[in-house]
Amino acid sequence: MTDVAVAGFGRTYAAVVATGAVALGLLAFAADSVDGVVGQVMIALTGSGFAWGLAAFLAGRSAAGARRAAAGAAGLLVLATLLYYVLVLVVSRRWSGAILEDGTSADLHGLRSIAVMTAVWLVGSLVAGPMLGLLGHVVRVGEVPCAALAAGVACGLLSGESWHAVVAAPLWQSLPVPDPDQADFVRGVVVSELVKIVLPLAVLAWLAPAHRLWNAWPTLLTAAVSSGALSALLWYMLTAAANSIAAAI
Repeated sequence: MTDVAVAGFGRTYAAVVATGAVALGLLAFAADSVDGVVGQVMIALTGSGFAWGLAAFLAGRSAAGARRAAAGAAGLLVLATLLYYVLVLVVSRRWSGAILEDGTSADLHGLRSIAVMTAVWLVGSLVAGPMLGLLGHVVRVGEVPCAALAAGVACGLLSGESWHAVVAAPLWQSLPVPDPDQADFVRGVVVSELVKIVLPLAVLAWLAPAHRLWNAWPTLLTAAVSSGALSALLWYMLTAAANSIAAAI
């Protein structure tokens, strides 16, 4: 492949990553403004750890090399994170307007919260992005045993957020809802969590035949279950840390 062809492919890949980042950030921001069950499902599809992790995985899967896979996946998540929080800061401005108990404005409080969460998710993007990007690349170019291991690990990681949520608040305890005013919200939460459980399995069901991984199904399933449990533990730790930070600011 000539240097011109390589440079052209690199520019095309960068454009695809940038387009994906803009789409991801805009869709996640738009989902925040939708109420009810539809809004909860939209958040599951566009603003969840599964959605953003899948975007990083796919960015890595489409890259020509391992280095580009890691950089592209990280870049996509970083750009999407920055766009999302810029929109929150400038457009929705949901950080402003609140009043503290002493009657003073809580805007500074809100701005600190936005700054902290932006920093947290940027760090998460720089850690999880390259890892998911490399897993996507290995699935596409690796031998069947390695590709099956990578696919299983990726799908387990993508499902971790939903398994953590289910363990923390079992879905069967959420229904029925005695308060009619809360029924729509609770149904939305239940449906969105079910969506986030089913979709990683759908991704696994797509990757296995697409890359002929069924012959390595023990590796595939073992990796998915193990990484899913680890991912759920990491989400628990992340949630606890985020709550501690929120309480401190």
